[in-house]
Amino acid sequence: MANTTVKQTKKGKKAKIIAALMVFLLGGALFANWYINSAGMPFAVSGSTTSEDKLGEAQYVSATTAASDYFNESKLNREKTRDKTMSELSAVIDSDKSTSEQKKKAVDTYAKLSERAQLETDMEALICAKGVSVCMVVLGDKSCEVIVPESELNDTIAMQIKEIVANKSEIDASHITVSTAK
Repeated sequence: MANTTVKQTKKGKKAKIIAALMVFLLGGALFANWYINSAGMPFAVSGSTTSEDKLGEAQYVSATTAASDYFNESKLNREKTRDKTMSELSAVIDSDKSTSEQKKKAVDTYAKLSERAQLETDMEALICAKGVSVCMVVLGDKSCEVIVPESELNDTIAMQIKEIVANKSEIDASHITVSTAK
């Protein structure tokens, strides 16, 4: 009986260590995502307003501002959804009412989501290093969607994006889609 208790205690400690590691990895991924997203200015303001400006008069607006807003909002929504899911998984892992099977499944799912978040962040950084101002990577189990500003997509960039995703994720190029945000 004492031997069984020791095994259960070791399993409990191992699960807690794994959960703590997952939380640490998620925190690192979130910090990296925040750091990368906050490094650039979404738009620049130029010119000045005078008393001669008229209400309703047409004004030029940077298209990159609208695109940047789209990407920032999409990434924020993705992070909120991911945080909620991670919180629910942590609750299952920490609950005394959860069975060992439920906890194992929750730990596995938590690890998979953490890895996916880190891969998306890494790929976004690598794609932006190729000259794309902003992008969003959405990884699936066997597919990937990459969204870039319409004005920045050309055949060369599309090929580089597919190469980055294929190398980082081992997803076949035929399952990688590059699309644009207008």
